[in-house]
Amino acid sequence: MNKKLLVSFVFVTLFFITACRKKISEGTLIQASGYVIDSVKNKRLPNVKIFLFGGKATFYGMHYTEGPLDSTMSDNNGNFSLTYNAEGNSIDYALIINYVQKVDNTSQVNYVMDINHPLYKFNYSHELNNVAISARELNYARVNLKIDANPYDTLYFDMYSDYGEFTLRNRITGTTADTSFLTRYLPNATNYFDYRILSAPKRAGDSAVHRYLSDSIPPGASDTIVISKTIHSTYDLPLKSF
Repeated sequence: MNKKLLVSFVFVTLFFITACRKKISEGTLIQASGYVIDSVKNKRLPNVKIFLFGGKATFYGMHYTEGPLDSTMSDNNGNFSLTYNAEGNSIDYALIINYVQKVDNTSQVNYVMDINHPLYKFNYSHELNNVAISARELNYARVNLKIDANPYDTLYFDMYSDYGEFTLRNRITGTTADTSFLTRYLPNATNYFDYRILSAPKRAGDSAVHRYLSDSIPPGASDTIVISKTIHSTYDLPLKSF
């Protein structure tokens, strides 16, 4: 048997083994308990939201995309517990930390998933005990931004991490600006930030405008970092294609 056929045989065999597992019966008690920890800062994390997702077998393997079916929060000591009655559609379950995508009001986002530990599978058990769930606590970034001229009226400041754990957006409006605001960044990781113009066509036949300038923060762990920038005209930001 050649190598390609062997790999295909193993892959198909694993799929059928998984696919033959029965769905967990409706009403079966699913339980989990443990704590949430930031392994980089070595501290337990309070008020972290944890979601329960159901798993389905596909030709490409197990995917935990059913849900969220339930959720819970860690307490002041980082501890959590969850009890759920199975809905009868899943063959397994997993716990996943809240995934932050592009949002405004960024100072209110405290935690994101640990990309090295994105989910915690039950592995066909009905109970997880004393499980340590990893999350990452965000630190603060103060942005001092001055814009002398903005013919597009709106500029977006996007902060995001190297592996996409989050993207946080601040919206600055006005033909000029001289402002300071707080956003968040992921310590001990490379973070990127963009000054971005997204302008819709003003007349039929005109093209949309996309201009942005990118910069980055090297890995570090300061409680608060400061980013200062002066933009003489947003028209000078590099023009990008969509």
